[in-house]
Amino acid sequence: MLTPMKRSVLALIILCLVSRMWAASNIPSQALQPFNSVKELGSIDFSKPLAANQEAWVDQTSIKLLTIGPGDPLYAWFGHSALIVTQPSGTQIMYDWGIFDTQQKYFYLNFARGRMYYYVLASEATWRIEEALSEMRDVKLLELNFPKEAKFAIISFLQKNIKSEYSTYLYHFYRDNCATRIRDIIDAGTNGAFKAWAQAESTGLSYRQLDSSYMIHSPALFWVLDFLQGRTIDAKLNRYEELYLPEKLEQAVLDFTYPDGSKLARNVQVLRDTSHLGIRAAVAPSTARYDWQYFLVGLGIALLLYLAGRWNCRLKTILLGLLFLTLGLLGSLLLFMMLCSDMDMTYFNENILFVNPLLLISAVGLLRGKTRHPHLVSFSAAVMIILLVLKIGVPSLALQDNIRVIALLLPLYLSGSSLQRRGNRDQL
Repeated sequence: MLTPMKRSVLALIILCLVSRMWAASNIPSQALQPFNSVKELGSIDFSKPLAANQEAWVDQTSIKLLTIGPGDPLYAWFGHSALIVTQPSGTQIMYDWGIFDTQQKYFYLNFARGRMYYYVLASEATWRIEEALSEMRDVKLLELNFPKEAKFAIISFLQKNIKSEYSTYLYHFYRDNCATRIRDIIDAGTNGAFKAWAQAESTGLSYRQLDSSYMIHSPALFWVLDFLQGRTIDAKLNRYEELYLPEKLEQAVLDFTYPDGSKLARNVQVLRDTSHLGIRAAVAPSTARYDWQYFLVGLGIALLLYLAGRWNCRLKTILLGLLFLTLGLLGSLLLFMMLCSDMDMTYFNENILFVNPLLLISAVGLLRGKTRHPHLVSFSAAVMIILLVLKIGVPSLALQDNIRVIALLLPLYLSGSSLQRRGNRDQL
């Protein structure tokens, strides 16, 4: 007969195996992409000779990269990129991707499943720029230097892109967002030279490290999003891959030089620079870890739980019950995203080993005043200790950068485990 400890371990192993198998096969996003701009760009001849009237028209147009710095809402923390085409009449049309509409049918359901159908918008640029300036965000314009043939082809592509059959696409935060679509257009306009140059440079950074720079000013939310993402975002990137960030794209455009020595960027305009105003948190260094800070927070919470237990054991039991209830729900969300969503950044997430729906069992028991059977909490704490030792002692085995997650949770799990062990002794 299986003991409670063995049942908990077996359930956890089955949960992890099933979630990983489903995650491995759950990659439907390729079939759901309504409009693949990279494929479309590959079918366009960017060196096609122009007629005399076309060449005259192109001479009077310009294409500019607009970069808007981070804003206050969550969706604006990473900034925004757009292209602005100034026509011979003086009209400025702004093309930007990553636009969403919460009134869209099944928007929230699709969002939860990772099926974020966003679209490109063409609008008059002046009021859009004024809107960004009124939000006190950085605003910069770079005029892009393309051959005449490439410039004409890009503008034609942009005009085609806003037609209803091409405007909607499946958004992906890292691989298909507002900046990556423009990145790929710029690469096509340089006949592949931009990508070849950027891919040759290694950043030594991962998506997770780059994300942390823009999110650490909100430590709690950053921890949750850090927890939900698995090892797929921990691979080191080349420079082309990091251009999902608007400010990185802007810098790459500034740095790129054609083989003949001419620059891609010219006529740089800084419409607003808020770096010296202290309006919002500055972007942190990408190499900052914050492991010890999260460990100290976890240790502090564990100490408060200990003091609460010294004053009133029932209070500590309730607090731990609420804690594991929250973690159980968070683990349920992670499991849902691994099994039922297209968010591939959540796949193969080893956090499911110690934060999963089984914690709801411990939570219910604690809230009902039962402190027996510490097996699941103790087992989860042991898993974290083993993972921590392996990551520190054998870095090559550290497939997922989740030390921050473990650093916060381990003191709390040890506190819950010690309470339940004491409860077992008291009930013998």
